[in-house]
Amino acid sequence: KVLCCAFGWNLPAPSSSTPPQASSAHIFHLARQTSIMRHGRAKAARKTLQFYALNANIKAPYHIILDGNFLAASIRQKVPLYERISKTLQKTEFSFYVTRSALDELASLPGELFQQARQFGLDECEIIERNAIPGKKNDETCNTDKGESTSSSSLQSSLGEPGDDIRLLVTDGTNRHGYFVGTQDEGLSDTLRDLPYVPQLRLSRGVLLLEAPSSASRRKATSQERNKMISGGGLATKEEKEMVAALREKERAARKRKAEEARRASGAEGGAGGGSEYSRRSQKKAKGPNPLSCKKSKAGDDIGEKKKKRRRKGKSSGNAVS
Repeated sequence: KVLCCAFGWNLPAPSSSTPPQASSAHIFHLARQTSIMRHGRAKAARKTLQFYALNANIKAPYHIILDGNFLAASIRQKVPLYERISKTLQKTEFSFYVTRSALDELASLPGELFQQARQFGLDECEIIERNAIPGKKNDETCNTDKGESTSSSSLQSSLGEPGDDIRLLVTDGTNRHGYFVGTQDEGLSDTLRDLPYVPQLRLSRGVLLLEAPSSASRRKATSQERNKMISGGGLATKEEKEMVAALREKERAARKRKAEEARRASGAEGGAGGGSEYSRRSQKKAKGPNPLSCKKSKAGDDIGEKKKKRRRKGKSSGNAVS
């Protein structure tokens, strides 16, 4: 506007017409893409739930711990948690939990948003008190190991009291209670990803996501499957395990003995025939030319050869008659 006034230019009049609306084809394309993405998220969540049910025995009814960041994000993004989590968990039963330290943290923050998040935690979640958290009292008062107390205090200072409470809840017997954790804290998420069998929920632009199993969970599942194969699915008795171990040791010794005999035989042949060790090795030799590298004969050439042979026969027979 300043440049136009300085040079005497006329500004174009504001258009009174309404902006062009999207066509029906464009709207249909967007709806289709949204449906495909929603179907993909549901399929991924179903596979994740099956993984935890088969390997960690985490089944419905599910227990979901929500931290203060997750509650505040759900209020800010206006996400109906019950409806979204019910769809993500395949319409199964679940219950919300929140720690007392998370509620205290929300109460200490100014703003209506955090107060609404705290009120949701008070009304809709079961509260886990500090004395119900396993290992919390030991970490604070009864920790005699200096190195262990130093590492525990440093981890607690990096995560804060709410994050450390959640960590203690899910590390009790490798998450034996089967807690899901809903958090927006990246530091807490990274810590939980290093622990096996801790499902995580997070919000991304108003979309609820169930994270895929972490690498620690997959390594734990692979180790369990290997142990099941060794122990016969966990049903083998102690005597049967010892018998299997003895048979495997016997087979290993037999293979080692055969390899030693073959080595000695090859050494004896090499000493009798001479030559280096490389020349004594048995090498595969080609039995004939490679049929793929040979030029194929044409059908016309074969016919011509047959005709020539026939003419030669007739010629020799005529000479014999004459």
